[in-house]
Amino acid sequence: MNEDRELRITLSRNEALFLDDRCTLMVERDSEDARVYSMRPVQMTAGLAVPLDLMDKIGKAVAFTTNPENQGQEYEFTLDISEAFMIREVASSVIKVDEEAVGYNLKRKVCVLLYGEELQQENRDFQVDYLLKDVSVDFNSVIPDEGDSYSRKFNGS
Repeated sequence: MNEDRELRITLSRNEALFLDDRCTLMVERDSEDARVYSMRPVQMTAGLAVPLDLMDKIGKAVAFTTNPENQGQEYEFTLDISEAFMIREVASSVIKVDEEAVGYNLKRKVCVLLYGEELQQENRDFQVDYLLKDVSVDFNSVIPDEGDSYSRKFNGS
């Protein structure tokens, strides 16, 4: 998994609102204490404390998708790998909002972003292995080429 790549995701209105409801801002209370706290109690009202950058992205998604001029449009933005894992953590696959399978949709989008390329490569490797399973090659034996002008020229043939 390439941790430096940017991942592009789109959010529907319901997905954006769900994430906004499930996330709270991660903050440091004072400079001497290295611990991180959340703005709301995580157990009671929010699912996960997230950094300001992710809260900004989710907030923009809410603003865009709830604007009547953008009705039905999804908001597209980039995530880094840690942000993708944070969304994965709060995306419970059984959550529905207005009959939309928001949790499942989010989990699927994030998992495809995180693991899609690896799965494609694994599938290609499996196909190649399957196609070559009955092929046997002995690289130690040398089969001369009938038209091998190099060996005729230097071996006096």
